Amino acid sequence: MPATSHLPLLVVVAAFWVGVASGTASADLATAALPGVHAVTIIDSTWTDPARARALPVRLQVPGATATGLRPTIVLSHGLGGSRESLDLWGRHWASHGFIVIQLQHPGSDDALWRNRGTTPAKDAMLAGFTPRAYADRVADVRFAVDDVARQAGRGDAVAVRVDQARLGIGGHSFGARTTLAIAGEQVPGLAGTRAWADPRFNAAVALSPTAPGAAADWPVRFGSIRMPFLSITGTDDGDPLGKGTPALRTEPWRHMPPPDKYLMVLAGADHYVFGGGAMRGRDTRFDAAIQRHVRAVTLLFWQAWLEGNVQARAQLEMPAMRAALGDTGTWSVK
Repeated sequence: MPATSHLPLLVVVAAFWVGVASGTASADLATAALPGVHAVTIIDSTWTDPARARALPVRLQVPGATATGLRPTIVLSHGLGGSRESLDLWGRHWASHGFIVIQLQHPGSDDALWRNRGTTPAKDAMLAGFTPRAYADRVADVRFAVDDVARQAGRGDAVAVRVDQARLGIGGHSFGARTTLAIAGEQVPGLAGTRAWADPRFNAAVALSPTAPGAAADWPVRFGSIRMPFLSITGTDDGDPLGKGTPALRTEPWRHMPPPDKYLMVLAGADHYVFGGGAMRGRDTRFDAAIQRHVRAVTLLFWQAWLEGNVQARAQLEMPAMRAALGDTGTWSVK
């Protein structure tokens, strides 16, 4: 997709040769964690929303020509203080299995918060981007991205024409998980207009480190209108770096979503940073890698099940199979 600013277009090609083809469900998590067979092209550009005079840095992870036909596509939203590169670990894995991934960067709540903070304490600088306005901007960014892909496809863009508009997924980490919840249908008390934030063009959602802010009495209504298949992933040490929540709060959105097709994975010992694709502070990197293998595997199976209609992947997500696969590394819940 063409850049719409002076920023350079960066294309990097990485070949992945180990793994299983897209559309083939794994018999176990170890297999699903392996890279897929498709080479992945990374395209960095900037898309401009003229209605808001807002320029969005975007990273595309695009599977090679071996992934034929229209491709299911996932939009990714980074956490507070992140960038379009932040969730590369997940986007690259999914793309190697045949999914197109659109990684958005949200100005106002991105890495400029801490890069340009000067003498402002890091926590204060980050909190400046955690506002209702930034929240609304993020949701609008996601909606614009889907609109713009359709426009670019109409102009014959080589990547956009491969996007299957009927098979769209939304995902994100931390503040990006909040963005994902809003797109999926969360109703935020006291925040006008959030009923219009839900986007029915999306078919399924993955939230890494979601949370349930506000009064507990509001949670049944807040999350009760989320109907699409939804995967929540968190860890027993997944606290809030800004001090606004606890690991226990990260399971509450799932608890108040209505069945069916709602999944929750809680990984033992996993903290907030590991779900953003980074290293856990002060922990053995081998532990990080094990946690992230589970995340790659389970998210891939979820996308295969709900964006590709893969019945084997869906069966692997059911309670006995996934509990057996996780063993004592985490818990798995389905409703």
